[in-house]
Amino acid sequence: MWGTRRYDLGMSVRLNTPEDFAEIAAMMYALWPSPDPYDFSDESVFVWQRDDSRGLGGFISFSVRARAEGCESSPVPYIEGWWVAPDLRGSKVGRALVTAVERWCLEHGYHELGSDVELHNDVSLRAHAALGFEPTLRLQFFRKRLG
Repeated sequence: MWGTRRYDLGMSVRLNTPEDFAEIAAMMYALWPSPDPYDFSDESVFVWQRDDSRGLGGFISFSVRARAEGCESSPVPYIEGWWVAPDLRGSKVGRALVTAVERWCLEHGYHELGSDVELHNDVSLRAHAALGFEPTLRLQFFRKRLG
């Protein structure tokens, strides 16, 4: 969606290609298990390309939203999903993926990046904090079954 420029971060981060679709879908399923495949057609996706022949080791998807809770600018880029393979966690792959999105944002004139984390996801909360994200709002969503 955003072109094919390779982001040189000293690591193997690049925008996805159509050939990556099956691997991205599998990683998204690992993040969001569901019988229905996740539709990321309106998002841009950076992937981590492993140096060996084992394929991809992570992804980060983002979109540009009209607005996002806790953000002051509009429109605002927003991280929709971020996942790193268990064997690569703690090796700065996640940081490299976020850095690629941050660089894209700055190159396109944005100065804010939104994201969200479920309150029970301590690992992701710590990862966001370590990368300089600051909490803005805490929401509790509700539902009421009718009928």
